[in-house]
Amino acid sequence: MAETLKLRTDQLHRDHPLPWDVFDSTGRLLLRKGFVIEREAQIESLMERGMYVDAAMFHASPALPGITSAVRHDPIRDWEDLQAHLGIALQSSAVDASMRLEVREIARLLLLLTERYTDLVLAAIMLMDHRKYPLAHSVHCAAIANMVARRAGWKTDDRLSLICAALTMNVGMLALQLHLCNQREALSPEQRTAINQHPAESVRILSEHGIEDPDWLSAVLEHHEKHDGSGYPRKITNPCEGAMILQTADIFAAKVSPRAHRKPMIASEATKLAYIELSENGRNPYPAILVKELGIYPPGTIIRLANGETGVVQKRGAAANTPIVAILSNAHGVPMLKPLIRNTATDPAFKIASVMAREKSLIGLNFERIWAHQP
Repeated sequence: MAETLKLRTDQLHRDHPLPWDVFDSTGRLLLRKGFVIEREAQIESLMERGMYVDAAMFHASPALPGITSAVRHDPIRDWEDLQAHLGIALQSSAVDASMRLEVREIARLLLLLTERYTDLVLAAIMLMDHRKYPLAHSVHCAAIANMVARRAGWKTDDRLSLICAALTMNVGMLALQLHLCNQREALSPEQRTAINQHPAESVRILSEHGIEDPDWLSAVLEHHEKHDGSGYPRKITNPCEGAMILQTADIFAAKVSPRAHRKPMIASEATKLAYIELSENGRNPYPAILVKELGIYPPGTIIRLANGETGVVQKRGAAANTPIVAILSNAHGVPMLKPLIRNTATDPAFKIASVMAREKSLIGLNFERIWAHQP
């Protein structure tokens, strides 16, 4: 039988014809294409037996369950589900093709989300609560890496490999990352060694699971290497293009995300620091592209206008420093019943006067009201 993909419960829908033949773990046909599942109990019984589809047929389907249909209707829910799905994929104990297929599927959904709802995704990175930071961080890096690569002119297939690399670049130290999220003391020598070796360990795990894509593996292996040879694990001086994008996304995403022992950095400062730390005298062009793509004030940034109004950046504008802002309180601090939209490029009174940390802004923020219906 051809390469197969194991289905999840959320990829099966009642009262909809199946778009592919479905098999059990031995390759025996369970359901033919076009069969309609009528009851939830049927789905539960089938999932207990294990349900598999031809991977090529699944990805060629014009309406992938759980992907294109869900993206049309609820991108916020899909964004939140990505982390859970990634956690399941990366912690798979089966040494087969399932990890590669699952990660590729997640990468396709992430590509769709970041390209159809770019401003929403950026706002989610900046504002949403992230309970499992290591998984959230990988998703954030993947989204930002895709945005940067797209602006740089990368083709879709190349960006899918890059997204897969971002999602899996830390698979070799997931448990350690979870522990370090709450650790306040300095790293132990053993922890430092594990961190230095995690790119190579991640590649070992990915290879063990049948991943052979050279662009994917190279980006993972080299995402901490530097042109001056001070990086790790091999101290090379010519990291690949994908690795440079991942490194840029990694640094920015880490700075704007909250941790247990530190508050997030304001995005405008994070973009500046990423540019200063990673440009390497022009040898890494991607920090400059990051600034052009995200803007100086990415969606989700809390700001105060020259007229005293306070709000949140809703969309990127025509220029990096002139975003579209949703006003949440007036100049006297009175909350708005409905967000008022300001284009910061149209009037000096609407110019951004300052950027605020969210915890100091004292404004109410309804994520769905501001971004849920944005194209």
